[in-house]
Amino acid sequence: MVSKIKSDILIGVKNWWLDVLGKRVYFRYLEKEDRKRRLSAQFSTFITIILGIYYIIWHLKWINWQFWYFSPIFFFAELIGLLLFTFFAIDAWRPRYHSPEGIPFESPISVDVFITVAGEPIELLSETVKAAVSIDYPNKKIYILDDKGDSEYKRLAQVLGCGYFAREEHKDAKAGNLNYAFKRTSGDLILTLDADQVPKPEIIKNLIGYFKIPHIAFVQTKQDFKVPKGDPFGNTDRIFYNVMQSGKDTDNAAFSCGSGVIYRRKALEEIGGFSTWNIVEDVHTSMLLHDRGWRSIYYNYPLSKGTAPADIYGVYRQRKQWAADSLRILFWDNPFKRRGLSLKQKLQYFHLGFVYIVAGFIMPIFFITPIIALLTNNFVLESPVNTYVLHRFPYFISMSIAYGILNFPTPYMKAFQMWTGLFPTFIWATWIALRSKKRKPPYKVNPKPLGEIKPKNPWLGILPQLSIIFLSIFSIIYVFIKDDVAWDFYLLNCVWCCWSIWTMSGICLAAIRKHRWPKEGEVEEESKLFPLFSKIKELLFTISISMLITIFFLFADMSRVGDYLNQIRSKFLSFFSYKNPTWSFSIQEVIEKTKIEPIIEEQSNTKFIDLQIDRRGVEEKKDKLKKDWVIQILSSMSMDEAKTYCEMLYSKDFIVYFVKTKIKGEDWYRVRIGFFESEEKAKEVGKKILRQLSIDFPIWVTKASSEEIRVYGRKER
Repeated sequence: MVSKIKSDILIGVKNWWLDVLGKRVYFRYLEKEDRKRRLSAQFSTFITIILGIYYIIWHLKWINWQFWYFSPIFFFAELIGLLLFTFFAIDAWRPRYHSPEGIPFESPISVDVFITVAGEPIELLSETVKAAVSIDYPNKKIYILDDKGDSEYKRLAQVLGCGYFAREEHKDAKAGNLNYAFKRTSGDLILTLDADQVPKPEIIKNLIGYFKIPHIAFVQTKQDFKVPKGDPFGNTDRIFYNVMQSGKDTDNAAFSCGSGVIYRRKALEEIGGFSTWNIVEDVHTSMLLHDRGWRSIYYNYPLSKGTAPADIYGVYRQRKQWAADSLRILFWDNPFKRRGLSLKQKLQYFHLGFVYIVAGFIMPIFFITPIIALLTNNFVLESPVNTYVLHRFPYFISMSIAYGILNFPTPYMKAFQMWTGLFPTFIWATWIALRSKKRKPPYKVNPKPLGEIKPKNPWLGILPQLSIIFLSIFSIIYVFIKDDVAWDFYLLNCVWCCWSIWTMSGICLAAIRKHRWPKEGEVEEESKLFPLFSKIKELLFTISISMLITIFFLFADMSRVGDYLNQIRSKFLSFFSYKNPTWSFSIQEVIEKTKIEPIIEEQSNTKFIDLQIDRRGVEEKKDKLKKDWVIQILSSMSMDEAKTYCEMLYSKDFIVYFVKTKIKGEDWYRVRIGFFESEEKAKEVGKKILRQLSIDFPIWVTKASSEEIRVYGRKER
């Protein structure tokens, strides 16, 4: 097994290098034409993974262990984020495409068309059955598989000359319905269609040629859906059908989606028919077939069109069912335990459930982190803000570029909003899967909209997402008014809060807006003037904003930024006649109000210099202090620099002073903050100061001399 993996890796590296050099023999459809995009995506993936690993190592070094109840969780989320990107890159590494015409097939073989129905409107079913009857293929038989025993369905079958099956026992939902007909028919191939999936006339002719290859078990088509203009809920799943399934096809891991798919009867007979183990039959049936050595094809063109959920509750119901189905496989029939699957197939099937876990449990960590940071004044790292930006944002920009090229020409930002916005559904689906080891959850048919639907109140459905938006806005405003954090720390977390708000806004706006449906035959057209720009505008916007943010935090004068924001804050508070209960003012105010009249007390070769400032209550604090540990912030030969740091720290409500000492005959000025009851407490505050002031030079903790304590604080007797 190990030797085979090594051999596969060596062959893969060799073929990749030939592809880079342009010397590889290209025999697959569009393989050569896609070379530039493919190699660009692969190189950007390499750069992103390198930057990601470097960032993760750096992150671990600077993790804030004082914030022990959250910092390790955030680090774990960052690690999983890199792992998810790697999985996606593997999935989309080398997508496989097929000719729209398919493969010619001279001698037609028999095809049974199974149309499953379980209570859908008769008008919906009628359109599908009529289209199935009109399929341009002679050797076919159409069957309506009625799992409700509806007389209208039976009458429709009689009128259109179709076969009809209605079982008395309704065990195993759709899978049981399919197996009931499977045992009573004999066609060489089986085309399955949901009641709302209207097939095109060429669906069989374009797919049947692939079955000339002996070990092809099924051919799945790209699915298409009737959706409102703009596809507000992302129901067309373009990333999945345009990118992921094509990538899985390369690794012989493309799976059935349950409709618009043709199976080989012989392959299904080998595994006992359609799988009844899981909630729905499609993915698990595919895995069983792959495990037995059968192959699959993903035909990346739509040959049928169905309906999709029209409101937030329908979307929740559908996605919850899909997620629970994939997670149940991950938890209770893990692909890594199936010996018949190749390593790539195992990774591909593992990825199906993994994405739901990440969306449900990992992504919310990123949403709440800036909220917690602002409200607690705790950062997950001990590094200065500008150092964090220098390490994190290049990685973020590189990942955005890599995702953009891997998915090109399909825009991915909207899909990202929908995927992350569904986190409450995926959490619930995880619980369903975890408690369903021995007994599968019930299958529920998703309601199919027909004409005008009675809208439900969407606001209750999006309360979790609205909570994140509200808390993000609240924390931004509250901390701005409270003014007890460094401005660079505040602005950084504002950036991430805005990112969270934007991410959650996708599904919230989709839920509450009134949707406009396209007219019959109307097709949304891309921009004729700038077709490329329409495909990359989201990516360009993301990169531009990210680069501007990076430049700002690396090069902006935070002192001036702080002064400007303090002025805005003062005007804001004065407008609302708000009195801030905390004592804080800007550095500029300190400079204006400060009288530098040093008091010098000689002791050995050290002079203690006190800034005679209107302390506003600091003296009262000193009376209560019984501590002797101090933090040395700076040691400088410049008295002006020492004064500047004293003024800056004083504005942040610290008891600050500096002492003058001689070292090798030269005057040095040591800026110190006091006083603390223990070395550990002093170190903890020192780390926060490092972050708040973006200090990139070392500070240290020491005990104050008795003279310092006499002048600036009281030691416990």
